[in-house]
Amino acid sequence: MDSLDRAVELISRGKAERQKQRVEALARLEAVAKECQAAVQVWQGYLDKPGAPGDRWTILSWIGPERCKQLHDINLRAKENVEAVCRLAGPQAGRFIALEEKVDVVEMAYRMLKPGESGADAAKTAVRRQQERIDYLRGLIQRIRAGKPEEKTAAPKKSAPAQSKKKPAARSGKKKKAPAKK
Repeated sequence: MDSLDRAVELISRGKAERQKQRVEALARLEAVAKECQAAVQVWQGYLDKPGAPGDRWTILSWIGPERCKQLHDINLRAKENVEAVCRLAGPQAGRFIALEEKVDVVEMAYRMLKPGESGADAAKTAVRRQQERIDYLRGLIQRIRAGKPEEKTAAPKKSAPAQSKKKPAARSGKKKKAPAKK
C-alpha cells in the first residue's frame, strides 16, 4: 500500500484549490474502511458458526464458497476506491498503483493453510489483520484532515544572475597576429 501512502502525502499537502480532491479522497478512504469492516463481519460470521472442518490445505474449504465470494467482491470494491484515491493525488502516486495489483486490501480466503493452522485460526488472523488495516486507514484519513494545504502565494522574484569574475575581452574587428617564430 505504498502508493496509498504516497497519495495521502500528496493530497494532505496539496494546494488549497484541490479541496474537492481532498474531500473525495476522504470519502473514498472511508469507503475502504467500511469495506474492511464488512470483511471483518464475514470472517466473524464464520467464527460464530464455523460448520464442518475443511481439509488441511485451503481456507476456502473451511469457510465455504459463499463467504469466499463475498470477500472477493468486497476486495474488488475496496481496491477500486484505493485506485481512485491514488488517481486523485495525480500522476506521482497514480502510476505506482499498477505495481501493487497483487496486494489485497481485504484478507482473502484463497491462501493455503500454514502447517498446523486450522480454518478458525486463519479466520482469527484475518480478523486481526483487517482491524489493523482499518486502523491504518483511519490514520490516513486523519493525515488528510490534519494536513494543511499550501496557500497560493506570489512567485518569488528571481535574482539577477551573478556576474562572473572574468570578463570576456572586448573584440574588435581585427584578428590578432600570431607571434613570430624564432
